[in-house]
Amino acid sequence: MNLLLVNLTRFGDLLQTQPVVHGLRAQGHRVGLVCLENFAGAAALLEGVDHVAALPGSALLAGVQPGGDWRVCTAGLMTWANRLRSAYAHDAVLNLTATLGGRLLARLLAGNGEGGGDGGDLRGFGLDPFGFGVNADPWSAFLQASTRQRGCSPFNLVDLFRMAAGVGGVDPVYALRGPLPDALAEAGARLAQAAPPDHAGYVAMQLGASEERRRWPVAHFAALAARLWRELRLVPVLLGAGGERTLGERLRAALAEDAATTGADQVPCIDLIGATSLPQLAATLRHMRLLVTNDTGTMHLAAGLDVPVLAIFLATAQPWDTGPYREDCCCLEPALDCHPCPFGAPCPHAERCRHVISADIVFDLARHHLSTGGWPTAAEPAGAPDAPDSLDGPDLANAPREARVWRTLRETDPTAISNASLPMPGRGFMDLVSLSGHEGDDRTRWIRLQRHFYRQFLDRAVPCPSGSHPATPHPAGQTGEPRPGHSLWPPQGPCALTDAVRARAVDELRQADALLHLMGEQGGLLKVRPSDMAKSRFLGTVGRVQALWDNSGLFNVLGHLWLCESQGAGGTLDSVLALAAAYRGLVRAWLAHLEASA
Repeated sequence: MNLLLVNLTRFGDLLQTQPVVHGLRAQGHRVGLVCLENFAGAAALLEGVDHVAALPGSALLAGVQPGGDWRVCTAGLMTWANRLRSAYAHDAVLNLTATLGGRLLARLLAGNGEGGGDGGDLRGFGLDPFGFGVNADPWSAFLQASTRQRGCSPFNLVDLFRMAAGVGGVDPVYALRGPLPDALAEAGARLAQAAPPDHAGYVAMQLGASEERRRWPVAHFAALAARLWRELRLVPVLLGAGGERTLGERLRAALAEDAATTGADQVPCIDLIGATSLPQLAATLRHMRLLVTNDTGTMHLAAGLDVPVLAIFLATAQPWDTGPYREDCCCLEPALDCHPCPFGAPCPHAERCRHVISADIVFDLARHHLSTGGWPTAAEPAGAPDAPDSLDGPDLANAPREARVWRTLRETDPTAISNASLPMPGRGFMDLVSLSGHEGDDRTRWIRLQRHFYRQFLDRAVPCPSGSHPATPHPAGQTGEPRPGHSLWPPQGPCALTDAVRARAVDELRQADALLHLMGEQGGLLKVRPSDMAKSRFLGTVGRVQALWDNSGLFNVLGHLWLCESQGAGGTLDSVLALAAAYRGLVRAWLAHLEASA
């Protein structure tokens, strides 16, 4: 089958579709890709893509701006779509872009969606015949919910892409197309020419990020660069886009001031910010012993090229959902109760999270990895005199107070569900293990509970609204067939949450259980005795469920998910009641686990 993958996202998210492409190829499909024109260069790094169609988004948008002509815009889009069909005759469209524009484009490319028109059926994020958004399955709905509020997702974005695409049963492979030998040689020569002769290698630094509040301070990067050179003779190499040149200028100025003030030797710094194309950036990264970065597209590029990553997640960024999809990377986030913060909300703490992680902690982690090839554990901090890989200098004793430090690892075997000997849906999910003693925190334990219950809950059959066509089954190879009665099994062992958090969760689950039960009773009455009053009461209860989860700090992801799925199931009362019953099953299973641990 010729599948057409639609991903109208940014650089990093586009690269992270590589495991989806690999999974589709493993299932025997050819893969075409639609991406934005300005990221077509990133698409060239994806292995296994048979055809790339670059959408001229800026040119098309100009037609609908004041003074533009929407008719010219529409004609241009239709011409582009016809050329795509001629160049790549696709049988189905898989849309991983939840925006309205992405859904409209996917609907256009899929034709009538019933297999009879050009483009065949539509999977992932689509539109119904009336223009309302529909999601092919619960994983797609969860992916949409998590993109609205990334910080509430316990799953790596790549794993959500995989499950929504129906390739969760394929072992994930995140290996981007490597640079050509000539490009590697050219990058190596460029670095060697700029570096001092006595250097011991290179460490890359990505100073920028999508927002100022997500950037580790330049002064911290400068302090790190100084120690890397003076103690390890490693040359800092600055990477980034042209718009980030001022960050590089500030870092170089800070290094010069430090040398003048302290009398220490000047730190050599190779500034390539805005000076590399994507192929040149990839070739440069392959010469790095380590990348120290904020949560950026460069981080995902390095991970796909198998370059070790030490990443810092600030403000709205957190490693559980946007961390590097490579094993044995190190991720840091501030050890603050307020992190991660919500999107669109001003910080009441003067962006304290940007400054709490010190350059000393990052250097100690980097030094340990550069010296031993591994990361220090919570039990054996770098620098500890009795640690097998002991290093001179300060250790990581302050790490738990400053940062939650994680190492990425992939699940080697899907976790068995309780005593049922049933595997979890999906294979090879990315996981994190604490290196700073935070595994026993309520926050970590709650994330693991979410992973356990949501992973089962999302792998369920979805009733089809009356009058609509069933979603095309996922390609062969997807694990997690709906279990009989779709029972949700609890984790093995008792709940390890503190009493306060457990009591809070129990209270909210009991409220949700009562409301969902009431919704079922009111819906049953509405079916046999329809009236305006009965309808009003039913809709009021639906709104109360939504409000409960929207205002919850523990179950807010359910608020987004319920909104997506209840809107998609709004065709008939029966479909809404079936959805409410499924959610009540989740609530009761979770509640039973927590109450049994009281």
